[in-house]
Amino acid sequence: MMLRIALLTLFTLPAWAAELPAQLDWSQRVEIATPVSGVVETVNVLPGQQVQKGSVLLSLNQTAFKASLMEARADVDRLGQEMADAQRELDRANELYARTVSSTTELDAAKLRHTRAAAQLAGAEARVERARRLLDESEPRAPYDALVLDRIAEPGMAAAGQCQPPVLLVLARADEILARGGITAGQAAGIKPGDKAAVSVGGKTVAGKVAAVRARADGRYQLDVAIPRGHGLMAGMSATIRLP
Repeated sequence: MMLRIALLTLFTLPAWAAELPAQLDWSQRVEIATPVSGVVETVNVLPGQQVQKGSVLLSLNQTAFKASLMEARADVDRLGQEMADAQRELDRANELYARTVSSTTELDAAKLRHTRAAAQLAGAEARVERARRLLDESEPRAPYDALVLDRIAEPGMAAAGQCQPPVLLVLARADEILARGGITAGQAAGIKPGDKAAVSVGGKTVAGKVAAVRARADGRYQLDVAIPRGHGLMAGMSATIRLP
């Protein structure tokens, strides 16, 4: 009789050790701004649109950035010629010094000019890289395959890169969404990122994995489970997290 009760208990145990109420939320939600100042010229996306990693989201007016890059490249060309001339002078000074035709003072002067020319050329090349970087930063790109959640930027809007840059767009991952639910400290102690879990939403159960276990101010913990973002899954939908 006891064996029969034990078997019945075994076969009626739930498939999941815990079921937690949860709500879907966006994964890697990020606010897009520019570290450079300028005027928005074009905005290439709309809320609800999916974009691929590396896609240009918007562009500031690039006239000033391109002019700075051209100026820096012109300096590199000019200083490159000065560097070549200083190298020829140094080679000639070394040759004359070796033949005891010139003095140590003349050789030292040629070395000093060569050193200065090399330093000036290196500085100009650094300015080219900085100008190129600023030009790139005037066109923010999608950091991953993303879903556009909000668009604040419009053509003609001024974007100030100093201090606190204004938010221009809000993105989240297009291929992943999170189920978030509250758990106790005891439950959190047995869970770690990467553990298997499942999420039931809209009548379907989807396999996922634990993305994070976050401590909250009230002494409880927040469990984030990442699942593939299938068609129709949106932040705010009710869900159930199932833990093995």
